[in-house]
Amino acid sequence: MSKKFLILLAVFVSGVLLAACSETPSSFGQAFRGRSLDITVKAMDRTPQLLYTNSYANGAVGHHRLLPSQSGMELVLVRLSVANHTATNHIVDLGAQAVELQDFFQGKYFPVDLEAKGQSWANLDGTWSWQDNGTLAESGAQIQDSEVPSPDDWDPASVRRIEVGATGTPPGQGFLVGSFKLQQGFSVDGWMIFETPIGTEIRSLRWRAGDTLTIRF
Repeated sequence: MSKKFLILLAVFVSGVLLAACSETPSSFGQAFRGRSLDITVKAMDRTPQLLYTNSYANGAVGHHRLLPSQSGMELVLVRLSVANHTATNHIVDLGAQAVELQDFFQGKYFPVDLEAKGQSWANLDGTWSWQDNGTLAESGAQIQDSEVPSPDDWDPASVRRIEVGATGTPPGQGFLVGSFKLQQGFSVDGWMIFETPIGTEIRSLRWRAGDTLTIRF
């Protein structure tokens, strides 16, 4: 995979600062323990699309977005803390079915793959345009620059501005993706993205990444 996507796909890479849900389930903020991991749901937010700008210490910026796959759908973002208090080392693999949201009518929803579904504002052959991340990996296109033009209809009021430092972004602002090793006594805190029909009421979250437990809302 191209190094250009490390910022997009690594843990703590890009951020989501969205309005909190009007009703907060009592299970939010509580740690639920499996065999070796503690999982805490900290927030759940909804948005019709995800727009964010990564701003780097060298002055470069990069614009990215994630859109629902079809009309009538929205993005549901769940902020999770994953802590290892038991095992010496724990491999956490957040694959396609590692986490599952369930609604009240047997509906099941799985994490959206940012590499496959997301888009980046990229310079291909001298022209800036939206390009699928999956096709950019081998294209050699430029996706960040100190003078990158804003995309069309890029409303700053709807865009999350992410400060990306040498060690990434602050805990709780990035996406939890991929596979990583979590040492004993350490935790990660970030967001996972799901797609559901607009207004879907979520009943529970089922965790399957190296451990198994269910959190009901």
